[in-house]
Amino acid sequence: MKKEKKDQFIALCADTLAEARQLMPFARSLSEAFRKGIILFTCSGDGDRWVGEVECPHVVLKGAWADAIEAMPVAFNVVLAIASCDSKAPRQALAHPKQLLKNFRQSKVAYLAVPADATDLCTDRVALTLDHQRESKEKLLWASYMARFCHSGIHVYHIPYTDADFRNRLNNNFRYLDKVFSSLSLQYEQHPLPGGSQYANPDLKALALGRCDLFISLVSDSRDRDFLDALLPPPPLRLLRSASATPVLFLNQRDDLYIMCD
Repeated sequence: MKKEKKDQFIALCADTLAEARQLMPFARSLSEAFRKGIILFTCSGDGDRWVGEVECPHVVLKGAWADAIEAMPVAFNVVLAIASCDSKAPRQALAHPKQLLKNFRQSKVAYLAVPADATDLCTDRVALTLDHQRESKEKLLWASYMARFCHSGIHVYHIPYTDADFRNRLNNNFRYLDKVFSSLSLQYEQHPLPGGSQYANPDLKALALGRCDLFISLVSDSRDRDFLDALLPPPPLRLLRSASATPVLFLNQRDDLYIMCD
């Protein structure tokens, strides 16, 4: 594998040459914005036959995607992974929504799920939600990265709570957001979500508005799901199914996420 003179890298994860070529414009765009290198990873059995046709350093791994993804930040200084998402992909393919989420379940880096029919990356409008629950600081840091390096407009959606306790906790989260953004001289726009249940998933409601080019979502610990949750598809899967042409940047809820060193 050729090495670039970069300290941190973006992982382009692909099972096929077609996927690698589809994802490359996204990887290049973010590589230039964040000033990171690109490494192409594949666990495909025939990866050796086609990786050389993609103009970037590459690694062909003989093993499971989940193991490769978990090792990426330690072994290769990866801070962001990019993968295609295609509901029509074979069930065991990385691009299949269920398999993608399963393989990235233990990821210590952010991962961008790119719709299979997307051809280029637009980051003019980046959206995320805040609610009454404890928020990951990495979620707000990634929003700040998009504002700083991609010059994205940041749009923060929230449920207009009537419950005083929920509203107070939401306000605490906004105070933290204000602290992060003001320290970097960044701006964001705040938007209340249309009416509905205060217990509804704000991500699904915000994405359904169709007003963003990229969406940032925090993946909750699966251990927090109760019996009723188990009867429904997990929120990340529902988000992918409703995302249509919108790329979704996922962050797992864990204390050891790797972030950019800028």
